[in-house]
This record gives sequence, C-alpha cells and structure tokens, in this order.
Amino acid sequence: MKIRLLVCLMLVLSLASAHSNSTSAQAQTPIHLKVNDHYVLYTYPASPFVDKKGRLLIPLQAAEDILGGKVTYNAANKTASVDLLGRNVAATIGSPEISVNGEPVTMDTVPIMLSNTMFLPVSILLTDTDAKMEWDTKRGLLKLRHDSFTESPVLMRFKGQDLAQVIDANAFDLTSFDWDRKKGLLNIYAMYESSLSPASRQIDFNPLIIYSKGTYSVNPYSKPSMFYKVKITSPGNLVYTRNIDTIDADKDYIKYITSVGRLIQ
Repeated sequence: MKIRLLVCLMLVLSLASAHSNSTSAQAQTPIHLKVNDHYVLYTYPASPFVDKKGRLLIPLQAAEDILGGKVTYNAANKTASVDLLGRNVAATIGSPEISVNGEPVTMDTVPIMLSNTMFLPVSILLTDTDAKMEWDTKRGLLKLRHDSFTESPVLMRFKGQDLAQVIDANAFDLTSFDWDRKKGLLNIYAMYESSLSPASRQIDFNPLIIYSKGTYSVNPYSKPSMFYKVKITSPGNLVYTRNIDTIDADKDYIKYITSVGRLIQ
C-alpha cells in the first residue's frame, strides 16, 4: 500500500513538473523578424506573428518606425497607405485586395485589426524592391536587409549609442523571449555554436527599449554587468536576462523591443 501511494505521489509530482515546464515553454514568444542585425521582439500592441496563411504580420506603424517608410491611416474606411523604397501600397483591413503603385493586386491573406491596431503582411511592402527577404522555414524567421533600415527612427537610436567592437554580428541566434511585465523582467533565449566559449562580457544582446513618449533605453557599455546577466542553460543555448521599466509614473508604455545577438571584444 505504501509503495502504491509512493508511486502515485511520484506520478503526480512528475505531471506537475511537466505541466510547469509546458506552461513555461508556452509563455515564451517566438521571435519571427530580424531587420538587418536587429531581432524585433516586441511591437506594440503585439509581437510580429505568423497568420494562418503563413504570412508574417507587423503593426502598420512599425513600417515607418522600424523600416523607415511613411504611413497614413484612414480610420473611417480602415485603409492604410505605406510609401517605402519607392513603392506605394494601399491596403484595407479584412480585404485581400491591395493597390501597389496604383495597380490592383490580390493577396493570399488579409490585414487585420488587433487591439485597435492594423497589422499587415510585411512581404507586400517589400516585394519587387531591392530589399533582401529571406524566410527561414525551420526557425520561422523572416530576415530583412536594406541599408536604409538602419536609418529608421527605431534602429537609428541604437546606432547612435553603439560603441561595441564587434567580432561577429550574428554569433547568437535569438529564438524567443518572455517578459514578466509586473516584475519588469525580460528573458531572451538564444542558440549558438557549442564550440564557442564566450565570456559573459562578450555576449552583446543589448536590448533597445523604445517607450511610447519617445524615450528609450540601452545598456551602457561602460558598466554592462550592472544591467543584465547571462546563463548557459546547455551547450549551445543560453538565456539573457535584463530588468526593464514597463510603465513610468506618466503611464508611458513600451512600444518596441529589439535586440542584437553579437560577439564583441
């Protein structure tokens, strides 16, 4: 009888542990977008996501703030216009019909409204431009590259504070993150070549936090260890943890979180 009770207890504890691990895993948000060398973790009011048609959707405003386009939105007819890299794209929430430089085009998906914000497929903004788009099917990651993106309002702020001497700009592949908003705790999960043995000070993720009122925060390179910690969870895998202020006294909120994944000197 005691043995049976012990076995049952072990089974319950095992299931509880599995449930806990599952819950923790589900809490992680996959990272689906990389712009030049910057992973885009969060865009208010939701992170970039892949819809049922397999298209990556981003908030309309991110087309201006991160990609450097010019955005207008007509709330009355729920139509947006984006000027980016010499193309004008007009799209309407819920409709697969768009206009590209005045010519009608039919998409295989539709823009949606989420938390009072229009989300649209990023690919329609960059098709037939000189921007490079690469879809990593295994990772579910869309990589975008164009020199002009670095000059966008968001990424320019990182550039202005970047004092790192970079050894490898793509040493770490950021896969997911979780963000405890009550505690202001951000965890970023990444993979890397297991043969690499970097010191903590060489691991440069340096999350860029952009707030709704225009202020921003990055790690100072003079005293980086005061702002983050790194834990190697297994060979080739790590978690980077940083405290961030979620909301200030004036009800400011976080609008964007981006991060690099570099090996520095």
